Amino acid sequence: MITLKKTLLVIFAVMFLAGCATRAPYVRLDPALQGAVCVINGYQYVPLVKLCDTYGISCEWDTFTKTASLKSGSTSIVLRGGSEGILVDGFERGIERPVIVSGGTVFVPVSFARNTIAPLAASAVTRRREAAPERPKKFTIHTVVLDTGHGGKDPGAIGRGKGTKEKDVALILSKKIKGLLEDAGMRVVMLRSNDTFISLPRRAELANESGADIFVSIHMNASSSRSMRGFECYYLSTATDDTARALQAFEDSSLKLNGDADAQRSTRLDKTLWDMTLTENRKESAELAGMICRSVEESQLLRNNGPKTARFYVLKNIRIPSVLVENGYISNRAEELKIRDPKFLGRLAEAIVRGILRYKARYEETEGFTNV
Repeated sequence: MITLKKTLLVIFAVMFLAGCATRAPYVRLDPALQGAVCVINGYQYVPLVKLCDTYGISCEWDTFTKTASLKSGSTSIVLRGGSEGILVDGFERGIERPVIVSGGTVFVPVSFARNTIAPLAASAVTRRREAAPERPKKFTIHTVVLDTGHGGKDPGAIGRGKGTKEKDVALILSKKIKGLLEDAGMRVVMLRSNDTFISLPRRAELANESGADIFVSIHMNASSSRSMRGFECYYLSTATDDTARALQAFEDSSLKLNGDADAQRSTRLDKTLWDMTLTENRKESAELAGMICRSVEESQLLRNNGPKTARFYVLKNIRIPSVLVENGYISNRAEELKIRDPKFLGRLAEAIVRGILRYKARYEETEGFTNV
């Protein structure tokens, strides 16, 4: 009996030592991460964007699915907010603690950084040293399509106080944006440069034929509520709630304009949004909308209502990152007075262009976004 117990102890000891021998070696974190470590629910975490920046790991965050996709060489890792399960090259694995999303920041356990990311980054460095140097492909943003809302028989929203027509102030603002972008060395394609009516399907055709890199549609907002005010920037969403469906139905009805139609919409929301292909363009559109909103907020010209999402089947098959900018509420008397002022529109144009140029710089710097 004693011999059997000793034998079992020896077997267990051998198995334990074998497990230790195959366990991943302890890897020291990069010193740049030490200051970013924080404690959440009693465990050490580190911001994912800081981790990926430190080790040169490509990372994309999908706000809709709360999923992060990491890429290093041929290795891909998928993380999901709130989950302890990850996918490494398609195979399921587990991590010590769940991924946490808090205040717009994604946090991962330090153990994941030490046991998975650090060794992966070290292997990538080794592979780069052994491989022949390659010149990276340069991504650039050179051409912008400016889609000035409404025009001709479609005046857009009309202000209650001064009778300001959306189509007029949108054109003034678009021309100012065009000049500033061209001063910055960019090519600008204006779909409407005078008081002309262009059908929405034709606008999509022109945008796709232009060879442009991004699409920006310029509008003024309107609401039945006179207190509504502020700046908004829309991009595509898969949202199908009642509000989105109602707005979609309203915009679809605006396609039926004819010579006898009354295009005045001063008491309803005026959103000529579009249907974009569900591809990576959605993520880039969200980045562009966010940067434009932040620039306008910094200018303190209008209250920033933030990036917003909706899905409308009005403009079809736009195949580039696209946003629609609502530059204040023409139905609000105070904001109507602001947007009638050419100097105000000039400053607003400067803020919008700063946002576009930030997007351009960030995109070209990272060869496609890697922010979470």
